[in-house]
Amino acid sequence: MRGVVADHPWQESGEPSAILAVEVAERSPALHGMRVRLWLPPGTDVEWGDRIEALVSLEAPVPQRVPGGFDPRAAARASGIVAQGRATVVRRISGARSVWRATLVRWRRGIEEILRRNLSQEAREIVSPLVIGDRSAVSAELAADFQASGLTHLLALSGLHVVWMAGVARGLIALLGRGVTARALAGALCAAWYLGIAGPLPSLVRAAGAECLAGWAAARDRPLDPAQSLAAVAALTLAVAPGWAGDLGFQLSCAATLGLVTIGSAARRWIAIPSRAARAAWQAALPTLSAQVSALPLLLARFHALPWTTLGANLLAVPVCELMLAAAWLAVALETLAPGAAVPALGACEVLSAALRWVVSHAAAAPIAMWPAGHSAAVLWLAAFGAAALIWSLAAPRTLAEREQPQPARTWGAWLGAEAVLLALLLAVASPPSRPPEGRWWVVVLDVGQGDAIALGFSDGWWLVDSGPASARLDAGRSAVLPFFRWAGERSLDTVLLTHAHLDHTGGAAAVLNALPVRRLVLREGMHGYAIPTRTLHAAAGDTLRAEFPRVVVRWPPAGMRSRDENAISLALEVGGSGHRALLAADIDSTIEASLGLRSIDVLKVAHHGAATSSGARALERLSPQVALISCGRHNPFGHPDPGALARLSEAGASVHRTDREGTIWLEIGPSGVKRIDWRSGFTDERRALASPAPSAGRTLAGAPARW
Repeated sequence: MRGVVADHPWQESGEPSAILAVEVAERSPALHGMRVRLWLPPGTDVEWGDRIEALVSLEAPVPQRVPGGFDPRAAARASGIVAQGRATVVRRISGARSVWRATLVRWRRGIEEILRRNLSQEAREIVSPLVIGDRSAVSAELAADFQASGLTHLLALSGLHVVWMAGVARGLIALLGRGVTARALAGALCAAWYLGIAGPLPSLVRAAGAECLAGWAAARDRPLDPAQSLAAVAALTLAVAPGWAGDLGFQLSCAATLGLVTIGSAARRWIAIPSRAARAAWQAALPTLSAQVSALPLLLARFHALPWTTLGANLLAVPVCELMLAAAWLAVALETLAPGAAVPALGACEVLSAALRWVVSHAAAAPIAMWPAGHSAAVLWLAAFGAAALIWSLAAPRTLAEREQPQPARTWGAWLGAEAVLLALLLAVASPPSRPPEGRWWVVVLDVGQGDAIALGFSDGWWLVDSGPASARLDAGRSAVLPFFRWAGERSLDTVLLTHAHLDHTGGAAAVLNALPVRRLVLREGMHGYAIPTRTLHAAAGDTLRAEFPRVVVRWPPAGMRSRDENAISLALEVGGSGHRALLAADIDSTIEASLGLRSIDVLKVAHHGAATSSGARALERLSPQVALISCGRHNPFGHPDPGALARLSEAGASVHRTDREGTIWLEIGPSGVKRIDWRSGFTDERRALASPAPSAGRTLAGAPARW
């Protein structure tokens, strides 16, 4: 493949990633003229505007894999990206094709080098996103803490950063005694320069466009309505890049700004508070409140949760962020002009980044900081109506007649909007979680990559069996398990059970245990290291963990059994009753499966991700599963599931389903047997369970989600 690097590569993580505008694609001619995202070999030195030639392995972005989780396909579509993959060989053909682009690249690399050379990794993890927008080095834990505290907007370059930078430029020009036109021009040029340094990020483009329009109006001595300015900039931006309409950062930036210039402005004018201290507190909290109200529908639609600590966290974090931004840019300027002179400013960055990390971590550590709100469409539309009514009602009058005459329609609209928003908040906070009806239960195999995480839904609560893997860059507990329970509206878990001490089964446990109250933690005998303020039970074969329907019984390992092989002593569970049962086989091998004494089960969670040692012919002859579920990662290095295991399952008449191809698999088990719930079709409180006749023997479904 040959093409041009279309943006500044992100390389803070040590593994650069870049967007390539394709010119030639030998094996895929349809990609000509398209944009693809590539992860480049570590140390690859390419820049914005470089023409490169690369040997790449590409695939289309996958759809949403977990209910409530991130949607890679939608995000790629918003950025105009049609494929993504990894480059194994990269060769630069020519450099940046214009002087201005080469200059911006050199400035950006100079800033990165100053920060890299003089700041600790902990400080740079926060400072780099604030200054140049590169978030690739932000750890999964820190990103989750920013989200839970409602402070993610501080890591996304937007109006806060552009307004601050343009304000500094205007102030410097004013100190030189220049007039309004010069100050306006300086602010606009500074915003455009910032855009060139950070790259065309959607929210930053909107903010820079607004600053340029405000500068033009100031230079022409023309009044500028903030709401109309926002509309004009958004329309022009989307005319150039229509896909950005689906970018969450762009949506939140527009929504929050609209709330600030309508709801916030009107509340500042109309609500009079006599006490000076109370008035100061109200003025400080008003920007966050107005932005949160207008962005509430987007927060509910995307995150299915409410970060209830966001008000207090913003009051503390925004001033710290502004000071850190000033210290960072001052450090860059001083270090460029006189190397060594920036030590005080760099030291301030270290202190302020630590302070911001403290605010974020403590806000995120509050009990259920991300309060699950569920996925009710009624709550979402109610919040959208309320926000729209408030924005329309509280927008500044457009004419003198509107300003002088009473507007009863707007007054009623404001009251209705406020009531709708409050009602939406109450419903989101108190809405009942998704639960199966009496006599039925759910098995939800979450797509956590190469690992296991199974949610069991009962009429009286949810269980979690294993929690998926974790690494420095990805934590399945944060990226898959918690988003699922927030989507389901579940605010506490009855039981968390960890089958054995391998990281692909327990890596996400810490995130889950810290984020949600858990009534009981169940571990295999000999497992330790999970200190939580709840009851911990060590289980062995024969223990009944749940006596009521459906029963949950431990079938392996026997009490007191020890082994150097963790897989051999992982907890295997039998779940069910009334003739319909499931076996969750953890990572045991086929000889153990055959020795469990179980016969004629409905659902088998295949052991060890479908490894060659699982699902032996003898075991399958006894178990005779109708449905086999395999939890494994896409392109995993172990070759799971093994072709031999798949063949044996097919020969046994099991309908095979795999998370690497189908994403999360949701089953409902009840008196009528096993049904597949198609959560992508819009899972509602009325439950859209799609059923069809039982699968024929030997049927293996490896493509689109199956329905039976």
